Amino acid sequence: MNDSHTLGTIASVVLAADENELFARMQAGVQALGCEQGLFGIQVHRPMLEPVQHVTSGYPAAYQQIYQDRQFIMRDPTVAHCQSSTMPLVWNEGMYDTQSFEILEESRRFGLGHGLSIAVHESATAKSMFSIARDKPFLPGSVEERRLKEGAAVLASAMHVAMQRLVVPRMLAERTPVLTPREKTCLHWVAQGKSDGVIADILHVSSSAVHFHVTNVLRKLEVSSRAQAAAKAVALGLID
Repeated sequence: MNDSHTLGTIASVVLAADENELFARMQAGVQALGCEQGLFGIQVHRPMLEPVQHVTSGYPAAYQQIYQDRQFIMRDPTVAHCQSSTMPLVWNEGMYDTQSFEILEESRRFGLGHGLSIAVHESATAKSMFSIARDKPFLPGSVEERRLKEGAAVLASAMHVAMQRLVVPRMLAERTPVLTPREKTCLHWVAQGKSDGVIADILHVSSSAVHFHVTNVLRKLEVSSRAQAAAKAVALGLID
């Protein structure tokens, strides 16, 4: 891609000060590439925990609602492609089967019938997917299509970096339970294999008090056993 203005617009994504500015810069980059709407989703995997996900989308709200209500994500060929490959995928009718053709029909209805999806697999921990769409088709093998692939790859990488800085820390913090100092202390000793009675002696409190705090920890961590609580707390960085 040799359009320096377009490249500058795309690269500026990494300079966004907050999520609102990031979305605006993403959309500017999408439009600089000749498309109308963009979508970026990131998934962060955590040991022994459910992955956390975040999506920033310029797609029409009505389309997003249909996509969610009909669970299109389970049969979307662009999602399946981006889970396993970082090669750009230019959308085409042939990639939809009888189970997923409805997605193409709805996409066309909302002016999202043509586009491209590309993934960034930074590591086993963080993966992201970037899609750009428009109503007009691309000519296969054209300069425009090549420019789209090159620009989308740069924009996807820039978005991935910016999301890691601006959004991922908040995502993880929002999903991390807040424990009181006493709960953390009790959990520390639980992780050492100590019983409520032993912990009570160490802390000079009653066994019922320790049991109360440990029960709260299990509830906050959404686990059913002390061993699960200790493992999850370590994974979340709540205890060493």
